Amino acid sequence: MFFKPYLTTMYVEDIKNNYYIVKLNEKHNLNDFSCGLDDMDDFLKNDALDQQEDNLNVTYLAKYHEEIIGFFSLLSDIIKLKDIENEYDLPYSTCPAVKIGRLAVNEKYNSLGLGTVLLDNTCYQIKRISDIIGVRFITVDAYCNVRGFYYKNEFNHLKIHNEKKLRRSAERNPYLTVPLYKDLKRI
Repeated sequence: MFFKPYLTTMYVEDIKNNYYIVKLNEKHNLNDFSCGLDDMDDFLKNDALDQQEDNLNVTYLAKYHEEIIGFFSLLSDIIKLKDIENEYDLPYSTCPAVKIGRLAVNEKYNSLGLGTVLLDNTCYQIKRISDIIGVRFITVDAYCNVRGFYYKNEFNHLKIHNEKKLRRSAERNPYLTVPLYKDLKRI
């Protein structure tokens, strides 16, 4: 873990207020980025651009000056209404969604609130997209060990039939994911 005494409150607020988003391209230097999870770092450095070129998702970098402070990728999705606790009375079996495929913050900025800022910005952008095309939900397959972050940010889990089994599986496999959703009508 990085020692963060140089990250004053004023500096962190400046990052939160002045970062910008750019679409990933082949000119970006990704070598210095690490979020602390090999799987996420590997995706950004080795898979994101190829998947983007295959139209599977689009990855965006959050930058402050020229430093990459985080990234996220977006792709289309659907949500099966039967998988949501009986709160929707819609005459459809599925609804359109945008999935946050990956979202990570540079590990030297962990626990400073930048993840929430980046997630809020991403949700706001998806909400804007919903004015152009039909999108009702935001989905994410969150690693079990970070699902609390999404719960804190008002995401709900799809029906979990056996919570104990999920917890035991998550303890054995840190890359196990749980599907979560957020209703754009509630943003």
